[in-house]
Amino acid sequence: MAPHVNLGALLQAEFQEDVAHREDGLCVVGIFGKSSTQTGPLKGSLINTLADKHIFSLFGESEEGDSADSHIEAFYDQENRVLYLLLSSVCDSRQLLRACRFLSAGISHSDAHDFWKGLDRQHCLHLLYMFSVCHVLLLVHPSQTFDVTHDRLFRALDALRQKVLPLIRAAIKDCAVSKEWKLNCRPCPPRLLFVFQMTATLKVSGNGSDSGGNPDKPKKHSPRRRLQHALEDQIYRIFRKSRVLTNQSSNCLFTVPANQAFVYVIPAADKDPVGTLLGQLRSNCILSEQDTTPVLSGPRRYQQMRRSARQPSGESTSMLMGSQLVDCSLKEFLWQHVELVLTKKGFDDSVGRNPQPSHFELPTYTKWVQVASRLYQVLITNTDEELAELATKVQSQVKVLDGFLDADTKFSENRCQKALPLAHSAYQSNLPHNYTTTVHKNQLAQALRVYSQHARGVAFQRYALQLHEDCYKFWSNGHQLCEERSLTDQHCVHKFHLLPQPGEKPDMDHNPPIMNHNSRGRSTSSCNCGRKQAPREDPFDIQAANYDFYQ
Repeated sequence: MAPHVNLGALLQAEFQEDVAHREDGLCVVGIFGKSSTQTGPLKGSLINTLADKHIFSLFGESEEGDSADSHIEAFYDQENRVLYLLLSSVCDSRQLLRACRFLSAGISHSDAHDFWKGLDRQHCLHLLYMFSVCHVLLLVHPSQTFDVTHDRLFRALDALRQKVLPLIRAAIKDCAVSKEWKLNCRPCPPRLLFVFQMTATLKVSGNGSDSGGNPDKPKKHSPRRRLQHALEDQIYRIFRKSRVLTNQSSNCLFTVPANQAFVYVIPAADKDPVGTLLGQLRSNCILSEQDTTPVLSGPRRYQQMRRSARQPSGESTSMLMGSQLVDCSLKEFLWQHVELVLTKKGFDDSVGRNPQPSHFELPTYTKWVQVASRLYQVLITNTDEELAELATKVQSQVKVLDGFLDADTKFSENRCQKALPLAHSAYQSNLPHNYTTTVHKNQLAQALRVYSQHARGVAFQRYALQLHEDCYKFWSNGHQLCEERSLTDQHCVHKFHLLPQPGEKPDMDHNPPIMNHNSRGRSTSSCNCGRKQAPREDPFDIQAANYDFYQ
């Protein structure tokens, strides 16, 4: 198979496994998070490190082209029985740049907001998919600071998952998996791990001595490990306070281990690349000279590498072992969790007085693909006619996310709703009972000025249109003045009405009323010979002026 492929293509492909591994279990590891705007290791390079292969390009070429949509790429490490899923979304700098290029210069504020929120909802659905099919998840941060917006994101995902859980159950009810998987719609409560990138500002020396305190007394842990412990305490406290994590792991969106490390900090890159390469070459030569054990394959090969890497090699390593605990690598950090999955021990992350054991299942590749493909159709693509109805219902439940993620719209709507009564009062101030179009437009302009002083945000245009409609309804509902002018250029004083047809009598109760024009203007006219004079109404047409009066 290809080094890495789109997940949709992987699920549709007829991949034939080796006979030796066909009945072995499969561990699924998902990677998501944010990437830095500066040049540095991408999320794909983490998979390169974990798999010891050059799989993802460091220059970020993608099979998706210039699309800004979220997508999942997959790499199947068949030898170690691990499937890696990499989520790319607008949280990545390259996807964000593509989205900015897609937006045109003349797009309105509300349309741009809808575009970004559409990408956010798409990102959440892809995340929900990964939380439903993975055993272990890696959340990548581009810095050494935890982004607290993930707390709101996870609460939104948890609320969405509770809404769509019956729909997912209906989608996988015919799959050949256990009842617990069908009931909980996931192989196990996934374990979430955090990977941080240390910036150059926090780079510390190798011996880990601090400027403060006693410099002669060495620390047991290196500064990087102490940072990891501090981040673990901070993350656990935040998620417990917001009830994203509870005592029973089966009820949570994800879990974190109680007795294992779940935070890893990648050290800052060395400014001397030549010295770094020489050091790596030197360490590899030392390991290859001392390694006399036979070469193994699979997880046992990794355990052998792990033991050999921890053996002291050289004077500098022994000195380091004497003063501090050796920091593990990223692969060692992850593999202690992957081994629990591959050995079918599962995760026991429930705490409290009466912890309840959570379900766990290690599927084969065939069973996992069967479940993952159906969930992919329901949550991400809607191309299967069988599952089209379920996919439509899932999309209708996505509005649950707006209460958590769309704070801008909520604030804007509250501001605009408060500004509408003020604008209505400005429109109706100093108005006569009936008035013309000119007065209506002037009052509407005054109302819009008051509205624009208080209204803010993406809902501004929508509520401005509502203000237009409300003012027009008020004017047309019994306050519209007849716009007709007499031959002497005087307005009709009646409200909007209809003229009687020939032989029809005026009807005031009709809506609109039926009556003749009247400007309340009277004048005295005489006949052609001047013998008779009589008062006359202000005429509105030629016939009334030159014929009807003289008759």
